[in-house]
Amino acid sequence: MKQTPLARSVTMEDVARDAGVSRALVSLVMRESPKVSPAKRAAVLQSAAALGYSPNRLASRLASHRTNTLGVLFLDLHNSVFADMYDGITEGIAGSGNQVMVAVGSADPGTELDALKNFVDLRADGVILAGYTGSAGELEAALRGTPAVVITREMEVDGVASVLTDDFRSGVLAVEHLHGLGHRRIAHVDISDWLPYTARREGYLHAMRQFGLEPMLVHSDMTERGGRAVMEAFLASGATLPTAIFAHNDLTAIGIMEALAIRGLAVPGDVAVMGCDNIEVAASPLIGLTSIDQHAGELGRVAAQVMLDRLAGSAGPAVTRKLEPVLMVRRSSDPSAV
Repeated sequence: MKQTPLARSVTMEDVARDAGVSRALVSLVMRESPKVSPAKRAAVLQSAAALGYSPNRLASRLASHRTNTLGVLFLDLHNSVFADMYDGITEGIAGSGNQVMVAVGSADPGTELDALKNFVDLRADGVILAGYTGSAGELEAALRGTPAVVITREMEVDGVASVLTDDFRSGVLAVEHLHGLGHRRIAHVDISDWLPYTARREGYLHAMRQFGLEPMLVHSDMTERGGRAVMEAFLASGATLPTAIFAHNDLTAIGIMEALAIRGLAVPGDVAVMGCDNIEVAASPLIGLTSIDQHAGELGRVAAQVMLDRLAGSAGPAVTRKLEPVLMVRRSSDPSAV
C-alpha cells in the first residue's frame, strides 16, 4: 500500500515567494511591525491565509527570551480549594498574554521536583506552586534562578515570593469559636506529621493552652476517606468522644461527619464539627459545614499579580503577602446558624 507523504509545513519563505516580497518583510508583518506599508501587509496576510501559514510562536518567543508561559504546580486537584486557586491565577493573568502549564505534585516530593525541573527545562518564565511540600534547598536547586511564587507556605528562598493565609490564626479562630459555644473537649484531626504545614496545628495548640484545655491530636491524610477512617477507628476504640472536632481541611471534616452519621450520632448535637478552606461544597445546605475561609481564589489572584510584577521587573525583592482568615459559621457547629 502506497503511503501518502506527510505535508510539509508552510514557511515564511513560501509566503514571501507567493506574495513577491522578501522573507524579512514577512517576518516584520508577523511581528506586527509598524514599518510595513498597508498594501504590502495586506499582500503578505492574504498569501499567508491562502497557503495556511501558521507562525511559529514558540520560536519567536524564545528569540525574545520569553515564552509567555507560567508553570503552575498543585498539591492535589481532588481538593477543590486548589481549583479555586487555579481560577484565581487565570483571572490574575487574564489579558497579560501569558498562558499556564499545570502539573500535580500529589504530596510526593519526587514528583514535585520532576515537575519543577520540567517547567524550567521548557523555559517557563516563572513558576507558581500551590501546596509545595519539599524543602527550601530542593526548591532553590530545581528552579535554577527561575522566578517563583509559593501559595499557602512561607519560604525563605532567594527570589521566591510567598502568598498565604495566616494558618496560625485559623487554628486559633477554630478553638475560640468552639470554646465560645461551650465546648471543652475539642479535638484536632491534623495532617500527616511529615508534611510541612503545621501552623493550623500550632494555632490550635496555642488557643487550647490559653483556655487551659487538654489538646487531643489525631493524624490523618487530607481526604474525605481519611477523615471517615479516622473517625470510624476512634468510635470503634470506645474512647470518650470529644464534643467538638476541628479538622485540618473541609474534605477531612466531611468524612468525619459521614462516619458520625453512619453511627447515628448527630452533628452538632452529639459532636460539633468544623473544617478549614471554605470550599464551595462546605456551604451546601445538605452539609452546612462551619469552616474558615482561606480566600483560595484571592490567593491565586495575588500570586498571579506578584508573578507578573516580578516578570515586569517592578516587584523588587521577593515579598510575603499574608491574608487574614475569616470564620464562616454554619450548622455543623452551631444549630442556630442559618
